[in-house]
Amino acid sequence: MKSAKRAEISYERKPGKIHSFFALKFHDGDEDRAKVEAIEAALNKAGVEITLMARDVEKWGKAEIPVGKTLMKDFAFPAMKQCDCNIIEFSEKGVGLGMNGGFCYAAGKPIYVIAKKGSDISTTMANIATEVIFYEKPEDLIAPFKRIVAGFPRVILASSSKYRKQMMMDAGIPFEVVVSDADETPDEAKSLKDQLAEIAMRKAMVVFEATKKRGRRLIIAADQNIAFENVLYGKQKTVKAARELLCKMRGSDEIYSYTGNAIILADGDKILQTVNLTDTARLVMDDLSDDEIEEFLKLDTWKTVCGAANINNSFFVRLKEGRLSTAQGMTLEYAKELLRDL
Repeated sequence: MKSAKRAEISYERKPGKIHSFFALKFHDGDEDRAKVEAIEAALNKAGVEITLMARDVEKWGKAEIPVGKTLMKDFAFPAMKQCDCNIIEFSEKGVGLGMNGGFCYAAGKPIYVIAKKGSDISTTMANIATEVIFYEKPEDLIAPFKRIVAGFPRVILASSSKYRKQMMMDAGIPFEVVVSDADETPDEAKSLKDQLAEIAMRKAMVVFEATKKRGRRLIIAADQNIAFENVLYGKQKTVKAARELLCKMRGSDEIYSYTGNAIILADGDKILQTVNLTDTARLVMDDLSDDEIEEFLKLDTWKTVCGAANINNSFFVRLKEGRLSTAQGMTLEYAKELLRDL
């Protein structure tokens, strides 16, 4: 029998979907498996994807928990942290279901208790539940969970940048991506900082307009350029331009990451709070030889970041002053401040 592994749960959510931990008293029988699959089919129709220990970790009895580990502590609790919420099927009570609910309640995760009509829901479970939903057949769950999904608070990243996605994942923040097609032409009459802050807000506002029918959400947008000798540099279009810029910047500790940030906390068509400013981080680049620059340019990663090389894609650029997140291209600390109000 193979060894059980943790469930794979991405922090990037599909648009209009939520991911829930699902728990029930499971007896390892075909009847319970069929019950789970019927409920999952209904939840999927409502926009809910689930993680289930019996299937995703124990592989329906074909994987065993390694010696020295336990299903709840080493597999279930970490998965609960990564999910948006918790759905507990409570038609039949169980000690594990109580532990499940208590952990998620302490972690601030919404708890949706579902049970066949006529089931006895304990006072303790009812008190920690966000909502209790009774059903006769699995299809009865579609309508209430469509409502839950439609109003579920969501973080929306207005960028397809792999670096910004990774920052969200590293921070443990579930998010979905809605790419903005905002005009990124800078207003050169403004300061460098104001230019980037304005572009970031344009991106955020495009996504706000596109999601007005959604419920409460936190929209995060950013725009980064590398400033050197008071000139902004975005992504370089040719290898010649990248080479010339790297030759100029090598050996300097006066390279700056200017990152414009725009965060909008919204509910429907109402904007509740905004943050819009540019943060700066100071970088230093090693004094590279011509050969080292040529070897780096062969990697083609110079095409993916502002200034051809920055802290995301090269070992020879380091943070000297300021926030690491700003150097990476999105000052995540500002978004975290508004997360409390989401």
